[in-house]
Amino acid sequence: MNLQVDELYLNKHIYIASSDIHRWGVFTKKPIEQYDVIQESPYCTFPYKELKKAPTIERYTYDTSSASEVDEVVLGFGFAALFNHSSDANVGYIIDPVNEVMRHYALVDIDAGEELVIDYGCDDDEDWGDY
Repeated sequence: MNLQVDELYLNKHIYIASSDIHRWGVFTKKPIEQYDVIQESPYCTFPYKELKKAPTIERYTYDTSSASEVDEVVLGFGFAALFNHSSDANVGYIIDPVNEVMRHYALVDIDAGEELVIDYGCDDDEDWGDY
Protein backbone atom coordinates (compact mmCIF):
# COMPACT_ATOMS: atom_id res chain seq x y z
CA MET A 1 0.00 0.00 0.00
CA ASN A 2 1.34 3.40 -0.95
CA LEU A 3 -0.83 5.86 0.96
CA GLN A 4 -0.77 9.46 -0.13
CA VAL A 5 -2.81 10.80 2.80
CA ASP A 6 -2.14 10.37 6.50
CA GLU A 7 -5.36 11.76 7.96
CA LEU A 8 -8.98 11.34 6.88
CA TYR A 9 -11.53 14.16 6.78
CA LEU A 10 -14.74 14.20 8.80
CA ASN A 11 -17.10 17.17 8.68
CA LYS A 12 -17.49 18.12 12.34
CA HIS A 13 -21.17 18.92 11.84
CA ILE A 14 -22.39 15.46 10.82
CA TYR A 15 -23.88 13.09 13.34
CA ILE A 16 -25.84 9.85 13.63
CA ALA A 17 -29.44 9.95 14.86
CA SER A 18 -32.74 8.11 14.60
CA SER A 19 -34.05 8.18 11.02
CA ASP A 20 -37.57 8.20 9.58
CA ILE A 21 -36.19 6.16 6.67
CA HIS A 22 -34.72 3.28 8.65
CA ARG A 23 -33.37 3.00 12.19
CA TRP A 24 -30.24 5.18 12.16
CA GLY A 25 -29.10 7.77 9.65
CA VAL A 26 -26.48 10.42 9.03
CA PHE A 27 -27.52 14.06 9.50
CA THR A 28 -25.92 17.50 9.48
CA LYS A 29 -26.13 20.23 12.12
CA LYS A 30 -25.01 22.94 9.65
CA PRO A 31 -25.66 23.48 5.94
CA ILE A 32 -23.32 21.71 3.52
CA GLU A 33 -22.60 23.24 0.13
CA GLN A 34 -22.82 21.28 -3.11
CA TYR A 35 -19.58 19.37 -3.87
CA ASP A 36 -18.20 19.79 -0.34
CA VAL A 37 -16.56 16.65 1.01
CA ILE A 38 -18.60 15.30 3.90
CA GLN A 39 -16.31 12.57 5.12
CA GLU A 40 -13.65 10.07 4.17
CA SER A 41 -13.80 6.48 5.40
CA PRO A 42 -11.39 3.60 5.10
CA TYR A 43 -12.82 0.52 3.47
CA CYS A 44 -12.08 -3.16 3.01
CA THR A 45 -12.77 -5.33 0.01
CA PHE A 46 -13.82 -8.92 -0.36
CA PRO A 47 -14.88 -11.14 -3.28
CA TYR A 48 -18.49 -10.98 -4.53
CA LYS A 49 -18.88 -14.71 -3.86
CA GLU A 50 -18.55 -13.96 -0.14
CA LEU A 51 -21.95 -12.18 -0.25
CA LYS A 52 -23.59 -15.57 -0.72
CA LYS A 53 -22.19 -16.64 2.64
CA ALA A 54 -23.31 -13.48 4.47
CA PRO A 55 -26.21 -11.81 2.61
CA THR A 56 -26.84 -9.33 5.43
CA ILE A 57 -23.50 -7.68 4.66
CA GLU A 58 -24.75 -6.77 1.17
CA ARG A 59 -26.90 -4.06 2.77
CA TYR A 60 -23.76 -2.23 3.85
CA THR A 61 -21.63 -2.63 0.73
CA TYR A 62 -20.97 -0.20 -2.10
CA ASP A 63 -21.18 -0.56 -5.85
CA THR A 64 -17.71 -0.37 -7.42
CA SER A 65 -18.73 -0.56 -11.08
CA SER A 66 -17.49 3.01 -11.63
CA ALA A 67 -14.11 2.28 -10.03
CA SER A 68 -12.21 0.20 -12.56
CA GLU A 69 -9.32 -0.33 -10.10
CA VAL A 70 -11.60 -2.14 -7.63
CA ASP A 71 -13.24 -5.38 -8.73
CA GLU A 72 -14.49 -6.58 -5.37
CA VAL A 73 -17.22 -5.59 -2.95
CA VAL A 74 -16.38 -2.52 -0.87
CA LEU A 75 -17.44 -2.26 2.75
CA GLY A 76 -16.95 1.22 4.19
CA PHE A 77 -16.30 1.81 7.86
CA GLY A 78 -17.63 4.53 10.17
CA PHE A 79 -20.33 6.81 8.80
CA ALA A 80 -20.07 5.12 5.37
CA ALA A 81 -22.13 2.16 6.57
CA LEU A 82 -24.97 4.31 7.91
CA PHE A 83 -26.11 6.40 4.94
CA ASN A 84 -29.70 5.45 4.13
CA HIS A 85 -31.09 5.09 0.60
CA SER A 86 -33.09 7.50 -1.50
CA SER A 87 -33.38 7.68 -5.27
CA ASP A 88 -33.33 11.44 -4.64
CA ALA A 89 -29.85 11.24 -3.09
CA ASN A 90 -28.11 14.32 -1.76
CA VAL A 91 -24.76 12.53 -1.25
CA GLY A 92 -22.47 10.80 -3.73
CA TYR A 93 -19.22 8.95 -3.24
CA ILE A 94 -16.00 8.10 -4.99
CA ILE A 95 -13.65 5.21 -4.33
CA ASP A 96 -9.96 6.09 -3.92
CA PRO A 97 -8.10 2.79 -4.38
CA VAL A 98 -4.66 4.35 -3.83
CA ASN A 99 -5.49 5.32 -0.26
CA GLU A 100 -8.21 2.68 0.23
CA VAL A 101 -10.64 5.44 1.15
CA MET A 102 -14.13 6.32 0.06
CA ARG A 103 -15.10 10.00 -0.08
CA HIS A 104 -18.68 11.12 0.39
CA TYR A 105 -19.59 14.54 -0.99
CA ALA A 106 -22.68 16.70 -1.35
CA LEU A 107 -24.50 16.34 -4.68
CA VAL A 108 -26.63 19.39 -3.87
CA ASP A 109 -26.78 22.05 -1.17
CA ILE A 110 -27.92 20.32 2.02
CA ASP A 111 -29.83 22.13 4.78
CA ALA A 112 -29.08 21.89 8.49
CA GLY A 113 -31.01 19.01 10.08
CA GLU A 114 -31.44 17.20 6.77
CA GLU A 115 -30.66 13.50 6.51
CA LEU A 116 -27.76 12.64 4.21
CA VAL A 117 -28.77 9.85 1.82
CA ILE A 118 -27.17 7.97 -1.06
CA ASP A 119 -28.73 6.09 -3.97
CA TYR A 120 -28.26 2.34 -3.51
CA GLY A 121 -29.36 1.76 -7.11
CA CYS A 122 -32.65 0.12 -6.12
CA ASP A 123 -36.30 1.09 -5.86
CA ASP A 124 -37.22 3.30 -2.91
CA ASP A 125 -39.83 0.80 -1.77
CA GLU A 126 -37.52 -2.24 -1.90
CA ASP A 127 -37.71 -4.18 1.37
CA TRP A 128 -34.30 -4.24 3.07
CA GLY A 129 -35.61 -6.34 5.92
CA ASP A 130 -34.97 -5.76 9.58
CA TYR A 131 -31.30 -4.93 9.96
